[in-house]
Amino acid sequence: MKNTISFTNLTKKRIKTAEFLRIYKKLLPEWELSVVFAEPALMRRLNKKYRKKDKTANVLSFKLDKKEGEIFLNAQEKKLLYLFIHACLHLLGFDHKTRKGANEMEQKEKQLGELE
Repeated sequence: MKNTISFTNLTKKRIKTAEFLRIYKKLLPEWELSVVFAEPALMRRLNKKYRKKDKTANVLSFKLDKKEGEIFLNAQEKKLLYLFIHACLHLLGFDHKTRKGANEMEQKEKQLGELE
């Protein structure tokens, strides 16, 4: 099951996914991707379990295989599409551990954000 995206909304908040689908097609067209819209409590549990940080995360991305990933978004956040772009870039290997990496990632995020 390649080249697919699925959305799971674990909240009562209504979330339109058309823009997420458009970004997915632009950034990760050959990926199998699962996107989960979660409550803050779940985001905190996942962040504690996988990143050893006892605080609520706004976004978490997990690369499961070469072209397979899962993204969890805190549905209470305001800029969900931006966070989705951020997570997709992480799956593609971008990071913000160095100033150079952070600048490259930020530049790409802004470029993609203008597509909104």
